[in-house]
Amino acid sequence: MKYAIMSDAHANPLALETALADARAARCGKFILLGDVTGYGYDPKRTLDIVRRNFDVVLMGNHDSACAGLEPELEVTANGNYDLDRMARGLLSEEDLAWLRGRGYLHEEADFVCAHGDFTQPKMWNYILYGEAAERNFLSRDDGLMFCGHTHHVAIWERKEKGECSLKLGSRFRLPAGKAESVSFKLNPKSRYIVNVGSVGYPRNDLCCAYGIFDSSARRVTIRRLPFDFKSYITEMLARKLDLPDWLCRLLMAAQG
Repeated sequence: MKYAIMSDAHANPLALETALADARAARCGKFILLGDVTGYGYDPKRTLDIVRRNFDVVLMGNHDSACAGLEPELEVTANGNYDLDRMARGLLSEEDLAWLRGRGYLHEEADFVCAHGDFTQPKMWNYILYGEAAERNFLSRDDGLMFCGHTHHVAIWERKEKGECSLKLGSRFRLPAGKAESVSFKLNPKSRYIVNVGSVGYPRNDLCCAYGIFDSSARRVTIRRLPFDFKSYITEMLARKLDLPDWLCRLLMAAQG
């Protein structure tokens, strides 16, 4: 079985459809979204509709939780990152919001486990950014393969048989993708892995649309990196009178010298 594992669509239907088409071309048989349908982007309703039609499993993300009214409202109001999630409540139907509220925080398959962010306390939305956090998560469960998102940056942590924990293939994920490309590795049966699949719709550091494929028969994980359509994203954000994200503003300023 080939699993397409995506995260952080963030109200970007064009990027999501691009990733889905790529995963279908790769003959993926099951589709899993690790949360954050809403937030940051320009079209939460269309994105949610695509998600509900195409994914077999959808987990709760922190932006989904904020949008659906599950996070403390004082915290949501005080956090500018949730402004578009609050706006999205008026764009989504009550049935849509009820569906969001029904998302789980962990999903287990025979060969792996999934969460939006941290596995130690999935409802707290902690990040796995450094080796110490990766080690805590490895120690919290005994799964050989763990998939997450939340940071918007692809990262693969390997814990070897003797307990050494390190980043794998880190340098491969620092530049934007000029064309579709794959970064692939075979699982070492004596190691354990945490794989952050990056973001489909709001890439930040990676500057590309990224997601993961797990081939359970071949025991291989592939990160697919696809060009991110910056022009369409900017056009849609401005057409809806939404503020451009900081990472994109910095990128545009750098491009102008």
